[in-house]
Amino acid sequence: MQTLHPLTSSLLNWYGKFARPLPWRADPNPYSTWLSEVILQQTRVDQGTAYWERFMVAFPTVQDLASAETDQVMALWKGLGYYSRARNLHNAARIIVGEHAGVMPKNAEEWSALPGVGPYTAAAISSICYGEAVPVVDGNVQRVMSRLFDIEHAVDRKAGKQAVDEACQMLLDVADPGTSNQAWMELGALICAPKSPLCAQCPLMDGCLARERKTMLQRPVKQPKKAALAVEVSFSIALRQEPNSPLQWWVERRPEKGIWSQLEAFPCVMTPLSSEKEAAVNTGLFAERDANDARFGPVKHILTHRRMTAYFEVVQNPPTPKMPGRWVDVSSGDANWPRLIDKVLPELRAWIVKN
Repeated sequence: MQTLHPLTSSLLNWYGKFARPLPWRADPNPYSTWLSEVILQQTRVDQGTAYWERFMVAFPTVQDLASAETDQVMALWKGLGYYSRARNLHNAARIIVGEHAGVMPKNAEEWSALPGVGPYTAAAISSICYGEAVPVVDGNVQRVMSRLFDIEHAVDRKAGKQAVDEACQMLLDVADPGTSNQAWMELGALICAPKSPLCAQCPLMDGCLARERKTMLQRPVKQPKKAALAVEVSFSIALRQEPNSPLQWWVERRPEKGIWSQLEAFPCVMTPLSSEKEAAVNTGLFAERDANDARFGPVKHILTHRRMTAYFEVVQNPPTPKMPGRWVDVSSGDANWPRLIDKVLPELRAWIVKN
């Protein structure tokens, strides 16, 4: 029988008092837990909760999700970003229904065989829903363990990862791994924050080596990130207006692989931006948006690996479309736009109508 580590015991006492009443925790099941874990990757809880609730209303079971059209899923995901998560979620649901008769995986190994399910997500679902004694290691847990044990190795390298994994295994409550894992994640989310940790409120304050050594803000150690690529995006807007019909623009479906996969956008060309031109844009040498300009822009947009500067231009003789698409009403028609376009859509519509 396991003897619970004193740190874990203190943590679970704290969690019992301060755990957030998140909706998927009320009555956890594999489908709703899986959905929550996928949505919360790279997404704040307050934003993700609203999306989880909408998905549970639209697709209350894995069968409902599997039978949905791709456009339905992508439209509901709109605004969350990292759209590969939605594609993988939908594909995995179809595999569960089509190949496993709707029976959800029962352990971390089975979950890991599905698209888009990595070690973290697999461990979270299997420990919470099935009591499998596997530790969950996400960014919050990495940070907590790095500070508790003042781990000097980079957590995204082999030695640092191993040190974090060993700490998680040692501190896991094997009798109730789901609660234990959620408690460690909750501590990282609410108390052991990246830049301003609330050490005075931490139930593990007296056992934290980084606090003792004043290295909290240096933990976790990570390898330097590669600089994001600066890119100029040139959108070409083709227009048509047939007799007694509204003005329309052509939108194409983006390919399955690459940026904005399966979303809809105007045909575009992406060009790496020279450092000189990017500096000119950032210092204001390029004009602010002007409704009288031949181009609409610049529109700045930042993704994880790209810094985008976008321009929109109406083309008089559009080339033959290279990808599937459709004509959409400029004034009222909706499309599964990427965030870059969606955030300036009212201004863009007004510019099109005026010009």
